[in-house]
Amino acid sequence: MSDFTQPNPIRLRCILLGLLLIPFNAYWVFQIEGFWLAGWPTTISLFFNVVLILIAVTLLNAVVKLISPAFALNPAELVTLYAMLCMSSAVTGLDFVMVVLPLLAHHVHGATVENNWANLFEGKLPLHLLVTSQEAISNFYEGNSSLYQPENFQAWIAPVLIWTGFLTTLIFTTMCLNIIFLKEWTQNERLAFPIVELPLAIATRPKELCWNARFFWGLLIAGSITMLNGLNSLDPELYPAIPIRAYDLDLSSLFKDLGTPWNAVGWFPISWYPCVIGLSFLMPLDLMFSCWVFFLFWKLEQVFFAWTGVTPMLPKDYITQQATGSYLAITAGAIWIGRDHLKRVLHGVIHGHKEDLGGSRLNYRFAFLGSTTGFIALVAFGIWAGISPMLSIIYFIIYMGLSMGIARMRATCGPPAHDLHFAGPGQIFVNIVGSENLDGNNLGAFALFFGFNRAYRGHPTAHSVEGFRLAEQTRGSMRTMFIAQLLGVLFGCLCAFWVFLHVSYESQTGAPSITWSRGYEAYGIRLQKWLSVPEGANPLSWLFYASGFLTVTLMPLLKLKFPGLPFHPIGLAVSSSWSMHLVWLPIMIGWACKTSIVKYTGGSGYRRCLPFFMGLIVGDYVVGGLWTMATWILGKRLYSFWY
Repeated sequence: MSDFTQPNPIRLRCILLGLLLIPFNAYWVFQIEGFWLAGWPTTISLFFNVVLILIAVTLLNAVVKLISPAFALNPAELVTLYAMLCMSSAVTGLDFVMVVLPLLAHHVHGATVENNWANLFEGKLPLHLLVTSQEAISNFYEGNSSLYQPENFQAWIAPVLIWTGFLTTLIFTTMCLNIIFLKEWTQNERLAFPIVELPLAIATRPKELCWNARFFWGLLIAGSITMLNGLNSLDPELYPAIPIRAYDLDLSSLFKDLGTPWNAVGWFPISWYPCVIGLSFLMPLDLMFSCWVFFLFWKLEQVFFAWTGVTPMLPKDYITQQATGSYLAITAGAIWIGRDHLKRVLHGVIHGHKEDLGGSRLNYRFAFLGSTTGFIALVAFGIWAGISPMLSIIYFIIYMGLSMGIARMRATCGPPAHDLHFAGPGQIFVNIVGSENLDGNNLGAFALFFGFNRAYRGHPTAHSVEGFRLAEQTRGSMRTMFIAQLLGVLFGCLCAFWVFLHVSYESQTGAPSITWSRGYEAYGIRLQKWLSVPEGANPLSWLFYASGFLTVTLMPLLKLKFPGLPFHPIGLAVSSSWSMHLVWLPIMIGWACKTSIVKYTGGSGYRRCLPFFMGLIVGDYVVGGLWTMATWILGKRLYSFWY
């Protein structure tokens, strides 16, 4: 019988080390994603920057263990460090602070006589949440200044603290929901959590990996390819390149030559990233198959609508609308499947009972009170930002539904990449209610909240539940893991804002180009259109949201009728994303490899081959990550092994 009274200790030194590494990590992520547009670590499911830091710490820890074993970090502490850095990377990355911060200033800087933003937006935006100093904003965009000048620093301090508090509350609420669902997902349903397999292996059995010949060969092959391509970016004449990225090969021109309706296929890239092949090998077989098959289905849907001539009448984002409905259905399905567990949770909330998990205990009363209090605070913030009370409640219910759907999807499927662009609650309201039926304050808040709803690639909710899974498997304290993750979010937000502002003010060219593009997406493409050309509700949007929801809901019933069907409903949701263009072929390659290995050698053959595919991930990540670090250090855009 398991002994739940002796969890592995997570000592203060581990938390302090994580806090010390967060500023470095934030600087690295911002430099390569925000400034040099290279590497994009937070757009892939397993953050390569965090894996590199984990490998470096694990190697140093091995040396410390030889010198002073008592001072070395144990596996629970290593995965806690990993989780802290994942949470801080998620809030620093391309879909959180790097979008939130530009929206705090671009309403002023982007305003011109031609677009008439000053008059159009007047009274619509919550100025108490934004930067309003013209001097501070001009210095931010133009550079050659300093954040620490009073006229700059004072203008930003209140908005930064307000948004740090809001984003921390937002993620805290989803973390509490993760605690509620955790035992159901890990012990009752035994979801696979594929993405954490490599970090877990690095933290718990590094010697087994390092001394495995198959792991070495995978590392050597992937690392050599990435090294060669990196050298080619330095000297194309001396070093040949091996094209592996989605932007190297594209089949769309072939379909264009075929004319209508085949040219409706659009972008159709060919890629075979070694790290993605390795990551896909960790996925369950039916989900691997579903991802690439349903990706082709979405392409055929575009061709079918073009063939029937109805494409001009459809919403431009009809595929995204179907995907959004699918993710909400995933959350609804998780609630239905776990209904018995949720009854036990409610009993624990009422009576104060706790449940054992790994080396710790789950406090459902705290999780329930935390999620409830957090949700109320979020709704209040939405009202403060200008959203009407009822819409604010619905807004954050939808947001929590999407967040938990993404967490559930990753826990089940673990795709190498996913996104769901431009599909947040604000966009849903505009699509199904119509911008003409929403007042300007609601629309202004929706545009501002675009900052944390642009896409859901590196969503912190998913990384949080994966961190809890790692704590369970290493018998770490769930309470300490929760605190560590929350500190990672809070300090990560502050560091992300600081890095963005510090680098932009000091730079000779000012804020990076991503600042303008993200601000224009929110205010120029969305808010300006909503206010100047208001549109009514689109019944077809209702249809597409409902069709995505119903398809994912009813597909399990179809599998009950036909058990041999190899399709999984989660594959339908994740395959519609823009990111699937990058990974559909590597997933197909991984599926073919895994299918063959399992068919001819069984489970034992799979376990023997697994180190090779982990080696593909590590080889690509280590060499590719070092190229991105060279980009930051040398101040020159070098080879980007991913994207």
